[in-house]
Amino acid sequence: MEKSLKELICINYVLIFLAILFLFNPILDAGESSKPVHRSPILTTTAIIEIYDQGQFKGIVLIERGKAPWGKALPGGKVEYGETVENAVRREMMEEVKLELADLKQFHVYSDPSRDFRHHSVEVTHLAKAFTLPEAGDDAAKAFIVKLENIPWNELAFDHAQILKDYLNYRNGLEQSAMLKP
Repeated sequence: MEKSLKELICINYVLIFLAILFLFNPILDAGESSKPVHRSPILTTTAIIEIYDQGQFKGIVLIERGKAPWGKALPGGKVEYGETVENAVRREMMEEVKLELADLKQFHVYSDPSRDFRHHSVEVTHLAKAFTLPEAGDDAAKAFIVKLENIPWNELAFDHAQILKDYLNYRNGLEQSAMLKP
């Protein structure tokens, strides 16, 4: 009886040793557990839409977000797989504010990993013109035109305050956007 108990204990030690060896040996598990997980940022797009009525500049379009994170924002959304950024911004503007865009130009890319607390996103911002009034749709609870002197800076979501500061600098000739192109 004593011999078989010693054999069982010895077999248990061998099994534990093999289990540890298998779990922690990169040769046996092909090192998969030591590889970092590859994650890509989410690609998003938005537009600073200048509204014109009979040739007169009236302001830019903002939305009141209909879901978290709450606040006021430029209209925009995610680029879908297989979609160009240009098609995505046109689709998002139709979905969110029901506007067809004219004179669409890429303005700038914003990629600070902390720009959206939910995830790392890279946003391609565009400049565009529209000649009708915005209407809320999709994720927007409200869509409205705001004059440049009345931008609600403290209520803007994400990094949209920085985007609009860059836009005002560009509009006032203080900064050239390296990204501005058709």
